[in-house]
Amino acid sequence: MTGKRIRFLFFAVCIGGVIGAFVWAFLRVMGIAQDFVFTILPEQIHIPCFVLVVCILGGLVVGVYEKIFHASPDDMQTVMAVIKKEGKYPCDHLMIRTIGALLPLVFGASLGPEAGLTGIIAGLCFWAGRKFRYAGKHIEELSKIGLGAALGTIFGSPLFGYSVSIEEDGSASDYPKPVRMVTYIAAILGGFGVFTLLGVLLGSGASIPRLSAPDISNRERFFVIALIPAGIAAGIVYTISHAVSSRFFDALRGKCGVIVCTVLCGICLGVLGMFVPFSMFSGESQMEVLAETYLDYAPVLLIGIGIVKIFLTNVCIESGWKGGHFFPVIFAGVSIGFGMGMLCSVEPVFAAAVVTAALLGYMMKKPVEVALLLMLCFPMDAIIWILVAAAVGAVVPTVLQKEN
Repeated sequence: MTGKRIRFLFFAVCIGGVIGAFVWAFLRVMGIAQDFVFTILPEQIHIPCFVLVVCILGGLVVGVYEKIFHASPDDMQTVMAVIKKEGKYPCDHLMIRTIGALLPLVFGASLGPEAGLTGIIAGLCFWAGRKFRYAGKHIEELSKIGLGAALGTIFGSPLFGYSVSIEEDGSASDYPKPVRMVTYIAAILGGFGVFTLLGVLLGSGASIPRLSAPDISNRERFFVIALIPAGIAAGIVYTISHAVSSRFFDALRGKCGVIVCTVLCGICLGVLGMFVPFSMFSGESQMEVLAETYLDYAPVLLIGIGIVKIFLTNVCIESGWKGGHFFPVIFAGVSIGFGMGMLCSVEPVFAAAVVTAALLGYMMKKPVEVALLLMLCFPMDAIIWILVAAAVGAVVPTVLQKEN
């Protein structure tokens, strides 16, 4: 029995390492392609409104690719729901789906890479189950381990990946729960370790930056009563913009097809990108720039940038530029938090932590996962307030649904 457990642990760690390498390669290719399109090309091709032209072209490419291959990725929640319900996930046409996940990101969409990566990695796990007899016997457990390793690596938070593994863990297994938990931790750390090592040796991919430590005083604690509602209000904006975008593009897609929708999104992305550059891309790199330059902006403008980011993320997703929403939503929360911090004259990083936590708490309704996701982005001094803000944010949607 001990030998079987060791073999299970070894196989899981190997899967974690392969996933860490795959995530690094995906994000590295994405970064190189983005740099080529938005940095190198403008130096060689001088045309007016370059960003707008590229985004319209991107909309055309994304739309045509989707019409031909139907390769747009599922969001992270859909991937997990399919695995939980059906015990499997499609593993065909993985290269086509990988390209489909990359294209919107390369052309500057306000999307995160997590949606495409989780679907592809789930597919890879089930592909391994077909090819390797041992993996096939434990395919559901290994797929959960794979998703945990992927999420822990993508977000730079192994504990967040571990919390997802625990949530998805089922009772039907050849191994007791303590053994599975140790295996999950080892696989996630293996994936994160390989990702970090490749980043050091060959250049890093995307990751959420760590912001400087705030000085929390009684003034910061008092203004939590204003910061949490600001994050909840941003969550309401996300919900409304999602509903409006969904209805609009569903109707337009039914009448005009997917290509018209993606090109229209490209126009929106290009126009907003020309006037609000922070509205483009997933947001993790822009967050570092914003943290260094936020004092150059008026507080109202920072809040406006966050709202535009939320709006544009939903436009991208619903129009057919499929991808994740976590990275851009975190950026939006940080931008709004910086603006609120300047308005209230409190430490901006603390304000960003509270606003972002309340926003994600409203959206995810899982305060502990929010805290684990954000703990490596914000200082540990703010973790209690992050948990409080996420908990309050998680309660509000439930209360609103009961009232309706």
